Formats: sequence, structure tokens, C-alpha cells
Amino acid sequence: MAKTNLCGALCLVLLSAIGYVQADLDVCLEDLGCLHGTLMPDSRQEQFEAFMGIPFAKPPIGELRFKNPVAAGAWTGILDASAPRSHCLQKNYFMSGWLVSGEEDCLYLNVYRPQGNAGPLPVMVYFHFGGFFIGSASPLAIGPEFLMDTQQVVLVTVSYRLGPFGFLSTGDAHMSGNFGLKDQRLALQWVQRHISAFGGNPNLVTLFGHSAGGISSHLHMLSPSSNGLFHRAMSLSGTVMIVATLPDNPLEQARQLAERLGVADAKTLDTQALATALRAMDANDLLKASDVLKQWNKLPQINYGVVVEQPDAPEPFITEYPITAHQAGPINQVPWLLSTTSRVGEGAFFLMEIYTTPQLLKEFNENFLELFGLMLYLPKGYGKETVQEILEIYGVKEMQLNENTLVDIAGILGDFMFNYPVYVCAASYTEYSKEPVSIYSFEYTSNNTFAAILGGGLVKEELGACHMDDGVHTLKMSTLFPDFPQDSENAKVAKRMTSLLVEFAKNGVLPDDTHLQPCKSEEFKDDEICNYFVMGKLDGAYHEAVEKRVDKRALALWKKLYLQTITNHLGSDMIHAGFTLPLWSMLLLLLLLGFGQSTPSIAVAQKALIVCGGSLGCLKGIYMTGYQIKRFEAFLGIPYALPPVGKLRFSNPKVMPKLRGIYNASVAKPDCIQKNYLLPTPLIYGEEDCLYLNVYRPERRSRQPLPVMVYIHGGGFFSGSAGPQLTGPEYFMDTGEVILVSMAYRLGALGFLSTQDSAVPGNFGLKDQQLALRWVQRHIKFFGGDPRRVTIFGQSAGGVATHLHMLSSRSAGLFQQVISMSGTANVPFAIEQEPLQQARRTAELCQVENAQNLSTPKLARALRAVDVQTLLNAGDGLKFWNVDHMSNYRPVVEPSSEDAFLAVHPKQLLSEGSYQQVPWLLGTVPQEGAVRVVNIMENVTLRQDFNARFDELLQELLELPKEFSAEQLAQTMQLVIEKYFRNIHELNEQTVQGFLDLISDRGFKQPLYNAIWQHLSPAHASQQPLYLYSFNYQGPLSYASVFTSANVGQKYGVVHCDDLIYLFRSPMLFPDFERNSTEARVVESLVGYFVHFAKFGKPRNAETLMRCTESILESRPEGICDHHVFDNAPNDPKQFEVNVLQNFRSTSAKFWNDILGESKRY
Repeated sequence: MAKTNLCGALCLVLLSAIGYVQADLDVCLEDLGCLHGTLMPDSRQEQFEAFMGIPFAKPPIGELRFKNPVAAGAWTGILDASAPRSHCLQKNYFMSGWLVSGEEDCLYLNVYRPQGNAGPLPVMVYFHFGGFFIGSASPLAIGPEFLMDTQQVVLVTVSYRLGPFGFLSTGDAHMSGNFGLKDQRLALQWVQRHISAFGGNPNLVTLFGHSAGGISSHLHMLSPSSNGLFHRAMSLSGTVMIVATLPDNPLEQARQLAERLGVADAKTLDTQALATALRAMDANDLLKASDVLKQWNKLPQINYGVVVEQPDAPEPFITEYPITAHQAGPINQVPWLLSTTSRVGEGAFFLMEIYTTPQLLKEFNENFLELFGLMLYLPKGYGKETVQEILEIYGVKEMQLNENTLVDIAGILGDFMFNYPVYVCAASYTEYSKEPVSIYSFEYTSNNTFAAILGGGLVKEELGACHMDDGVHTLKMSTLFPDFPQDSENAKVAKRMTSLLVEFAKNGVLPDDTHLQPCKSEEFKDDEICNYFVMGKLDGAYHEAVEKRVDKRALALWKKLYLQTITNHLGSDMIHAGFTLPLWSMLLLLLLLGFGQSTPSIAVAQKALIVCGGSLGCLKGIYMTGYQIKRFEAFLGIPYALPPVGKLRFSNPKVMPKLRGIYNASVAKPDCIQKNYLLPTPLIYGEEDCLYLNVYRPERRSRQPLPVMVYIHGGGFFSGSAGPQLTGPEYFMDTGEVILVSMAYRLGALGFLSTQDSAVPGNFGLKDQQLALRWVQRHIKFFGGDPRRVTIFGQSAGGVATHLHMLSSRSAGLFQQVISMSGTANVPFAIEQEPLQQARRTAELCQVENAQNLSTPKLARALRAVDVQTLLNAGDGLKFWNVDHMSNYRPVVEPSSEDAFLAVHPKQLLSEGSYQQVPWLLGTVPQEGAVRVVNIMENVTLRQDFNARFDELLQELLELPKEFSAEQLAQTMQLVIEKYFRNIHELNEQTVQGFLDLISDRGFKQPLYNAIWQHLSPAHASQQPLYLYSFNYQGPLSYASVFTSANVGQKYGVVHCDDLIYLFRSPMLFPDFERNSTEARVVESLVGYFVHFAKFGKPRNAETLMRCTESILESRPEGICDHHVFDNAPNDPKQFEVNVLQNFRSTSAKFWNDILGESKRY
């Protein structure tokens, strides 16, 4: 520190000696040196102070090209900061001639402050616009005058690398990419260290920018490496949900560029050699070669953009897909201001040059559908038919750009590229962030518009305010627009605009005189957004208003296309490149976009797909694209019960009457509303009105009715989805041999809360399932299904449910086979022991008065009136630690009644042999316990907390019988810790496998073992066969990475739910397997195994098995009956085989039977 102070003193002496000290135009910076600024006139011709061309990084040239920026060192003498430096080297595709300008040595920033500033003032850091390929921080391009008029802030403008220099990437550490964003990050670090010397407050920094600059601000909110560098953010006409900024395949792009530059073996070079070759290229040649990435004229306009870096990249900027990072929300939550201009004007920005250039217009219209699709950045595989569908939604009948269609086509672009992203980003931010988010819409029109710049001077009032027109009134753009006369309306709008932004920078909200409150999540409705501030015109004069209208007619389609874009971006990278996106983040993205309301594929319009039935009514379905086949038929969102809302909340489901007219069954419905504790960031999503099912059938069917498979999803009775984005039917439809039905059912408190009497009997979710099965019996024949050959199957809680249906007399005759995967009716989480006490506690948490003493009818009425979000959040109060127990609301034993689903405890029914005699297939995976263990193990905070309370929390997790005495509990825990933890009272890398085995045994394996024994008891031995399989195949994908926020890969082996990856396509959790891959063969084998069971009541090759009988089990005390094991080939783990084995964790099951007092036959 002494050395630094001496340097500063010497610099001041030097300044004085040469006569440079003038007022406050001389500033000395710790560790860097001193600099001299200049005075500039603001728009009122008063003066402010400017310090321009300050280096914040070493020149990114030579060996530093395509590398992370390196902080600038100290300079000698007095730095002349009185003039700006050149902007970064760029090729301007927005302007005719595609001019190349700028320099590679460009990492400089400018600081502007009011004259005589006493400080500390709020700091505003501006990132310029330009699609990440053009732009300038020069005061001629983005002048500070309007903001300096306020005299209330210090303004910093930053140059950052553009185009290939800023965003080219090989996808690994050799050229990691995002260099332009890392330049911005380094500039922000510079601000933190040095802005106080200019009178700025480093603890009150606001990021802002328009277009690409707005996207940049949003990205810094998502980057852990930018944490603490700013305190407010503005994303003005730009968020990370603009897919144009996300390159499809960065490595392929780099190879394509190298090949164009004449690099030998560009397609096969290793990435280190490729980066070295590109680093040696002439800068202008690099820009010229970038033209190879254009498909027509300047489309796509943005070629180099944001890449998801690998975690081991040097100082990565972002290692998670941006929008999933946004949805997760734990990083840099700050007050956030979003904006758009008019929806037509946003899109007009990209059309005006084409519209006003005859040759371009001719070429564009000759290939209109293709080129407009390119302009919309549609995902691969979505071409002309999708564009036609979009145009049809907007009522555009002419397939060309002309005077009649310009406004409509511009509006489509505005919605898809700006309005919808803002809507979805704001809606999701309000769900989790404690910081405010506000929105403005700039709709003021004048001759000072970017539409005129791009359209050769043409100004069309009906286009509204163009993209970036609010920027024209925020920053003085002298190279593009004339000065506003002092008393003009434009000048008044600029004054108003800057006052709004400055107020936001100071306080995190817009000023009181806008009469605008920050957004709230409940304000986002079918046809509305939250209140937003409008700067527009009324009767030809500037006018302000607060509105909430929004045009959402194509939002569902946009979401669908966006989801597919993400899938395409991930492609096979997750499988083959060693890069794994946190899969729970993908699920968060699904929730953000409302995945239950979209189908994973759009089919070509065909003849109407109608199914009618006398008791059903008529439904119009759609064709969906198969995995190995071309297509199949889908009927989505079919109501099977009246909406369970209002007085029907906490009531048994009511049959849906016959549908009238032709019901639109082409779009899946939302999932049942839930709070998903399986996610590291539990979220509430879905709808109360959710009792719908989906029917899928092959396009080509035999004349004979097909077997029907009805799937009941898992999720601990508190979460889950029947929608095609998570429970995709493609693999089953590839067989062409079955009809598949998936159903939604009520979850959590809405599905399983009970007062243990007729007021709220409970088991509503199971009764929903039962009603859906009755629907199948009545209506599946109209779809070509055989109601006499129905197989119910489910996983986890869905597996428990299938077993419970076997035990429920009211489900008798509704199915003929059962597959129970990773769940049986005797698991610890199957039955709630104290439902009334739980209902009263829930009511207390919902602020119901006198909840402990109310009669149950009054308690039921009070809970029916509670807001659903409040009701779901009340579940948090039932947890003993973190999210445990995950399943709070469970099936119950009801009082005996005609409508009771379960009036006797499952264990008693099993001991009595009171169950339906049907063929039964049971399934398991090796590491069932991973569903809870992984997140505790991978979350450092959770693991530390767990270890600090190890004995206490472990005992709670095990859900030992409530009747156990203190002595029994102590003895049990001693036995458990000896067996599973080797007497180590700590969860660590040495004991984690024991923890996995413990949760697997207690929660799944021992109940499964006992269920088999009880089923085979000679007192009531089933006349129907029982079979078992184990799915042990470890592929490249795993649900382990859904259960935690870490990319754990294959670390935990084959975990709970991993068999689902090979039964159901989940396009927004996992990428598709290559069609000829080993994994595709696993899919075919496992699905074929299930289908064979559905057809014949037994798996393939059942005759060769020594199947489950009591004598077989008794002869194998340490094993179990013969069962099929889906496994990796021992000599080549990348290959796959099915074996017959007898091993099982029988010894551990007996260990638990001894503890719990449960003999093999109870």
C-alpha cells in the first residue's frame, strides 16, 4: 500500500510540474497511474467531465487473441484521456457494403461525471448494442449528454470484443469463447476497484444496455463470476431468451471458418491446433471469411454468440444454459428493468432494408417461407410448414413481404424475438426473486427512428417505435441522428427517459409519478402481463400510461419452438463431448415455459384426425413425430373429470359429461399444480384444473383392438407429469402394438390431504386415477383399444399406486395386468399415519383461525377457501429438515364407505391375500436411494448440516415406527450405523455408498422383497404369475443430475428413475439417443419387454425362468427367483445385454424385517 501511495503522490507532482492540474480533470488510480480528462458540453451546453480511452485490459492481440482478457498494467507518465479510442474491429452487416472498421486493440472504457462532482454518485455502466458483431462505446455513437444532463450519476461506457474476436469458440479450454462478455466482466471489476476515484459509488452500480447490451446485462445476472459486481440491471429490448444469440454448434462454426481461411485439415484438427491456426490469421481475413456463415444476404444476422462453457474452462463466464440459469435464480438477483418498443417496431428493424431494396425484396419473396423461417431462427426440422402455421395464427394470407403484410410480419418478428422473451423472463423472475422487476414499453414515434436509418429514410407511422428507438432518447447518437432542438418534444422525451433510468439506478424501481408497482407473479394471466409503463403518443403528442395488455396468440407455439431449439443446441454434446448440462435446470426451463401445454413436435397439416364415440363425443387429435417411425396419432388434454376447483376441491372426482362439438385434443394440458421438492430449487407450477389424460395410438393399426397400457407417473404423490415433454410416448408408439394412455392426477395436499372422515376423506389422487381407468373402460374402444386387455404401470409413487389399485376392491375389473416399478404399497411413504393432525397443522400454516379446534366440516370449508399457492407453500412447514420428508401428503386408510378407495391398511390386505389376481411384473434399479442421497451428498451446505445433526436426521429419514421406544430407537440406530456406515457417524465419500444402500433397502428393496413373499404365501397364493426385473444398464444419461444442481454424470451408478429414460422420451431433460446407438437398442429391448407383458401377461422367455414361488425363495436365502437383468456387457461396458440372475439384497431385507418385526410373511 505504501508503494501505491508513493506512486500516486509522484503522479500528482508530475501533473503539477507540467501544468496539467485543472479543477478535477486529473484523476489518479491506485496501481495504474494518473490520467487527464477533458470537458464536454451536455445538451444544455453546460459542461461535464469526460475521461475517455482508459485501458482496462491488455491489447487482445497476438497470443492474447481468442483468450480471456488480461487486466491492464500501470502506465508511465500521465495518460491522456481526453479523446476516445477506436471501437473494436467489426464488420457491419446492418449497413450496405458491410463495412469493416475498428481495431483489435480496443479494450478501453470511458467515464463521464458531472462537473464538480462531490460524490459518491450511483454508477451506470452501459454495454452497447449491435448483435455482438458491431457497436461502439465512442461518444459519437453513444453520447453521454442526456444522462449527464441529470447531474446525478457517473456513466461508464465499455468497448468489448465483437464477432469472431469476441465469441468464436472451440467449445473447450483451447478457445472457450465468450471473450466479449469476459471483457465486460473485467471492465466491471475495474469499476469496482477504481470508480470511487471518479466520485462513483462502487456499491451502487447499475448495468444497462439495449439489444445485445441488454442481453449482456441479463447474462451478467446469470454468471456466478459477475456476482457482487453490480446492484441493478436493465435489459432493454434484449434478454437471454432471444435464441438468435445462441450458436448451434460453436466448434463446427470454428472449423467452417478455418476451412474458408484455407487452414489445412480444418475439419479434423484437434482444437488446440485449430485455435493456434486461427490465432495466426490476419484480422481482416477473419472478418471476411465470416461471410461463409451467411445463408442469404446477411441472414442469419448473428453468427457468433454466447456459448455454454465447460466447467473446467479457464475462468468460465457461464457453464449453464442461460435460460435455465435464469429460471434457477440463485445467482445475482437484483432489481431488474425490462423493456420493449412497439411489437411491430421491434420486428421492423430487421425488415426495413429488405422492404426498401427492390432486389433484396424480390429474392426474399421468391423464397419467402424459407427465408422468413431463417429470420425467425426456427429450430432445425421446422421449416415451411411451421412458418405457414405461424402466419395462419396471425391471419396473414399472403406469403410475401409487401405493403399489405409488412406490419403483420414485423409484429410476428417482434413477438417471437422480443415480446415473448420479456413476458416469460419477467413471469419467471417474479416466481422466485425477492427483488423487484419492472417493465416499460417505448411506443413514442418520431422521424428520429432506426426504421428510417435502415429503410433509406422511409418513415411509416404504423410501424410504431422501432427497435432501439428508446436508445435514441437515452444516448445521443450524433453519427446517426441530428441533435434534438432544445424545446422539442423529442428533447422532452429524452429528459423523461433518462430521469426514469436514473431513478431506477438510484432506487431499483421506476419513480412514483409513473404510478407503476413492480410485477407480481399472479398478474401474469392468459391475456395479460403485469402492469407496465407505456411511453407513447395520444392525439399526436407524447403520452404516458400504465397498461397490461399483451398479444399472446402465438405464445404456446413460440414456447414449443424454443424448447426444440434448446434440444437441438444440446444435441449429442451431452452424450459425446463430456459436457453435461445440469438436468434439473432443464426441468426448471420446462416449468418456466409451461411444458405441459405443448407437444414436443409439430406435424405437417393432414386430413382432420377425428375420433367420435356415442358416450364420448368427438375429439380432434394431431399427428406427432415418432422416434424410429415417421409419425403416430395423439389425442391430448382429454378431460375425464370436472375441474376439481371451488367446492370440488378436496372432493371425490366427478365424471366429465359427454363432450359437445368437436373437442380440440391437439394440445396437452398443464400438469396438476405442485410444489416440486425433487428439484434443488423447489418451484410451484401447474394448474388446479388438471384432470386430463392423453391417448396415443399407432397410425397403422390392425383391425383387432390393441392392448392398452395406462401409465401412472411417479413423483412422491407431490409432483410429476403426464405431459409428452417428460412422459413422451414415442418409444411405445414405435412398436405399433399398443395404445398408450397417460393421466394427470391431483398431487400434494390437493390430492391427499384428509380429515379422516367424510368431510375430507382423502385419496383424491388415487380416485382420480380410478376414474381415469373407468374412462378407459368406457371409451378406449373408440380409439381402437381393447378394454379387456388393460395393463396399468407406474414408477415410484406410480408403482405404489398400481399396487394399491390391486388392493382396492373399487378398482376390480379395471385392468388385467400390473407393472410396479420401484414402488410397492408397503413402502414407508405409502400411508399417512396421522392425517387429521396433518390437516389441522396445514390449516394453521395457512393462517386458518382456531384450526386445532374447528369441526372437520368447518376445517374443510376453510381449506377450500385458501389460495392454492398458500396451500402448497404450507407444506414447507411440515418438513423436519430441508425438504424432508419429501412426501408429506400420502394415501390414507379411509373410514369404510361406498366411495372409499382404501378402507383397510395395505399391510393387512397383503397379509389377508385381499388383492386382485392378475399377472404382476415388479421392477427395481440398483441405487433406488439416490433419489434423496445425491442432493444431500452434492450440496456442500446440506451435507455439512446433515453431518452436524447426523444421528438425529438419519433417524428421521428412516421413518421408524412411531411405537418404537427410546431404547428400540437407540438400538436400531446402533445396528444401522454399524451395518451401513461402519460405525462412522458422518456422510462422506467413504460412507456414501452405505448411505445409498441404507435408503435403497429401507425405502424400496425390503418392501419389494416382502411384497413378493406375501404374494406367494401358501395361505392365499396367487394363481397368477409374478415376475421381477432389474434395470442395471448404465448409459451416458442419469436422473442423478436431475436430483441435484451438480453435473454428477455416472458417479452414482444406475439410480431411481433411470429406467424411465429408456421407456419415455423426455425431450426437455435428455437429448435424443442416436437412432443406431446402443442406447437405442436398450430402448427397443426394454419397451419391447413391457409391451410383451401387456400382450401376454408374461415377459419374453418367461418359460425359461424359475419364476417366483415360495419354494424357490426358500431355496435361495441370499437371493431371489430368476429375473431378467438389463445390464452392460461385461467385456464392453458400452454394449448391452439381458441376463437371467438370482441375486438380490435379501440379507439386508431380512435385517430390516428383524428390526421392524416383520417376518417374511408379516
